[in-house]
Amino acid sequence: MLALEFQAPHTLGLVDAPQPEAEDGDVIVDVVLAGICGTDLKITRGEHRLYPAGTVRVPGHEFVGRVREGRADGVGPATGTLVAVAPNISCGHCTSCRRGRANLCLDYESVGLTIDGAFAESVRIPARAVEQGNLIPVPDGLDPAVAVLMEPLAAVYRGLTAIGLVRGESLVILGAGPIGLIAVILARQLGAGSIIVSQTSAGRRQLAADFGATVTIDPRAENLVDRVWEETAEVGADCVLVATPVAELYPESLRLAAVGGRINFFAGLPGGRGEVPIDANLVHYNELFVTGSTANTTDDCEAALAILAADPEVYLPLISHRFALEDSLEAFRVSAAGVALKAVVEP
Repeated sequence: MLALEFQAPHTLGLVDAPQPEAEDGDVIVDVVLAGICGTDLKITRGEHRLYPAGTVRVPGHEFVGRVREGRADGVGPATGTLVAVAPNISCGHCTSCRRGRANLCLDYESVGLTIDGAFAESVRIPARAVEQGNLIPVPDGLDPAVAVLMEPLAAVYRGLTAIGLVRGESLVILGAGPIGLIAVILARQLGAGSIIVSQTSAGRRQLAADFGATVTIDPRAENLVDRVWEETAEVGADCVLVATPVAELYPESLRLAAVGGRINFFAGLPGGRGEVPIDANLVHYNELFVTGSTANTTDDCEAALAILAADPEVYLPLISHRFALEDSLEAFRVSAAGVALKAVVEP
């Protein structure tokens, strides 16, 4: 079968790979759509910790496919079922799993990160994932191009849940890439009172406005802190989501928040470059709640798929480019260049 391999930093290759084989309860899924995200771009640059030097692997963790080989014991969806795949496979018994935080599993696998993923014609889903419910049937009538957004929406859903955004509150989103724009849509659905987006690209600022942002700011042309406080009647934002890996935004996010405000460091910085200066007095005297969120759980994915199915038309415009698997190198090129908002590969 045709597959796109990570072979070395900045080196992807289209290869003729063996068809995956199901053993001991595994399931084979034929890929219908696979999305390219910031994590995939980080992998291609050689900056992902789960792709150490010498790794050769097929990436791709945002995907929808059809079950080709189901399990004989009836566990999981039947052969022919269209499924969206929750990529993170927890061990089920470590401390994090026992506490209901499977996304922080101490011994996890992940499709496209630790095992071969979806930039291929077919992918093997391990038995453990099938048993845990990682194959989530796509609701009847839901466009696969919307369902493929399940995984990134699940991550954003987890991030906004972590800071407890509720109806009527103000939210600042730093960055208007796909994650930031998904956050705009979801915040609007949650009833946020105002959604303020900071983004240097004029085109992305316009997209943020189109998707429902009430205010957009170019931080190169205006003082971001001053403008946020002006837009929040000089009290600061209830919630702040750092949705882009720009180091200086992490300490600055504390200055955007109201007394008692909540900040989520959603985006991860490259390995070895995660240390940033934080004004501890801002956290202390303003009683700020500063947290992070990483990845998602199967429960998050199920919630995200339900959100997509309830209002698919608002999410569909996020898919800006479609490529055949044969053209996936070009798909990665336009994604890395920022030309594509969200590119998907269609094996």
